[in-house]
Amino acid sequence: MPKADALFNTNRRCLLAGIIAAPIVAVLPATAAETVPVDAAFFAHYQKFNTVFRAVREMSRLPEPPANTPDGEAYEARFDALVSEECRLLSELAAMPAHTAQGQRIKAELILKLLPEHMTHSVIAEYDSNTQLVLSLARDLVRETAA
Repeated sequence: MPKADALFNTNRRCLLAGIIAAPIVAVLPATAAETVPVDAAFFAHYQKFNTVFRAVREMSRLPEPPANTPDGEAYEARFDALVSEECRLLSELAAMPAHTAQGQRIKAELILKLLPEHMTHSVIAEYDSNTQLVLSLARDLVRETAA
């Protein structure tokens, strides 16, 4: 599968899985951060995601070896494995509750970083109202936790 197709198809599935969980972040009460343990597991998982995310973006900028060669096939296999790992980690992050304002901000920042990237590859020419609402909520959470 060509690099662009793999990145697009996998990110689309990852983002849809993650975005469905996004509105849940906003309903946690402000006092939850005081009564719930720190998001240590969430933060560690986020660091893993960031490492893989950067590796995928870096590899996508590199020139590909010729297709249908041992080097080309090895390259594609490495890239596909990284993209699959990115998708898995993002889905797991979406399933993990963020109990602290910092964890919620991380989820909101991920939405703001990943959703527009996803939408540039979408067949939808402009953001629908659901997408606009998710982006608006993410911006609100980033602003709120920055204050």
